[in-house]
Amino acid sequence: MITEVAPLQAAEHPGAISALLLALLAVAIAPRPGAAQATLQGRVVDSELGQPVSAAVVRIKPGPPPFTTDSLGRFEARDLPAGLAEVTIQALGYDSATFTVRFAASDTVNGVFALDFTGYRLAEVLVVARAEQLAPRYLDFERRRHAGLGAYLRWDELAKKGYSSVGDALHVVRGVRIQCNQETFECFAFMARTPQCQPTWWIDGVQVHSFQESTPIRDIYGIEVYRGPGEVPAEYSGSDAACGVIVIWTKSRPYR
Repeated sequence: MITEVAPLQAAEHPGAISALLLALLAVAIAPRPGAAQATLQGRVVDSELGQPVSAAVVRIKPGPPPFTTDSLGRFEARDLPAGLAEVTIQALGYDSATFTVRFAASDTVNGVFALDFTGYRLAEVLVVARAEQLAPRYLDFERRRHAGLGAYLRWDELAKKGYSSVGDALHVVRGVRIQCNQETFECFAFMARTPQCQPTWWIDGVQVHSFQESTPIRDIYGIEVYRGPGEVPAEYSGSDAACGVIVIWTKSRPYR
C-alpha cells in the first residue's frame, strides 16, 4: 500500500519546517568520512651489497614532509592518497633516485629501494674498504691500479668525467684508437704502438673479441688498458698480449 504524504504548509506547521531545514543543513555541513589512506613501508639498500643505507632522505610526492631512514635503512609513511606517487631518495655517497609507486585505498605497500654507490664526498679509505666487500676481482683491480702499470678508469672517475658509454671513456685514453661499426654496434680498439692488430679483450674474467659501445657507464666498475707487452700483467699475458689488453669489470646489482 502506498501512503501519500501531503506537503507541509509553512503557515500550518512552522515548527516542523524549521526542524526539517535544520536536519537538512546538518547533513549538508557534516564532515564526510575521509577516503581510506595507504601506507608505504620501505627499506633503502645499496644496489650492489644489499646493505641498509641509513640517514637517507625520503621525499614522497604527494605525501608528508621529507624524513630520513633509520639505522636499518627503513622508513614508513602513512596516510598516503591512492594513486601514483613519486618516491625520491637521496643519501651521501649515492646517486639520488626516483621511484614510482602505485597505491590503492587502504594498501600497505612494502618495497626495497636500491641506490647506486658513487663515493662522492666520501674519503678514499671508505671507497677502498667498499671494494674489499664486493668481490676478489675488484681487489685485484685495485691492486693492479696501485701498481701503476697501464691506464685505469674506475667508476668514480668515470662518473666524475661524465662519460656516457664505454666507448666515450676509451676515446680519452692515450695510445688507444677506437673504430665502431654503427650497423652492428661493435667497436674495435687499436693501440697506437701496434695498429696492425687488435688487443685482447677481457670482460669479467672472460676473453671476448669486442664490446658494445653503448654499454652504460653506470654498469662499469673499472677499465684496465695495457698498451703493450711491457705493461701487461702476468695474468693477462699470452700470444696476443703484444697487441695490448683491455680489461673491463662490470658491477653486480642483485638488488635492482
